[in-house]
Amino acid sequence: MCAGAGVTESPHGVRIFDGRWAEANLSRRPIRPGYTVVIWKGRHVAEPWELTGEEAAGFWSEVTRVARAVEEHYRPAKMNWLSLGNGVPHLHVHLVPRPLDDARAGGPLEEAAFDVATTPELPQEQLEAEAAALRARLEARAR
Repeated sequence: MCAGAGVTESPHGVRIFDGRWAEANLSRRPIRPGYTVVIWKGRHVAEPWELTGEEAAGFWSEVTRVARAVEEHYRPAKMNWLSLGNGVPHLHVHLVPRPLDDARAGGPLEEAAFDVATTPELPQEQLEAEAAALRARLEARAR
């Protein structure tokens, strides 16, 4: 799941945030524009309840920070926060902005949403531009 220390790109996406508790990657194959995965960086845990109080506070604070930047940039009607772990048993949160014109905005994501075979990759230039915009928002909030 993780690209690894110092790596800013992976087959899954481009790193936009590297915090104390979590890292976040803008997806190369977005379910919706702005689809981002925030991954716990600490010891291996699969569920949020396995975190200590300090770890949970730090992790969710960073998830919220990333979610706010994604929300500000993409201006969705709603942001879905998904903590699944069925396929990858390591704590991570999928942030899925639901755009105003989302045909399924009032319901759950379609069954095929996470099927990478049917989700086209963003052009590299667009991926890099969106990642740069999100990094700028995250850096501005840190000041």
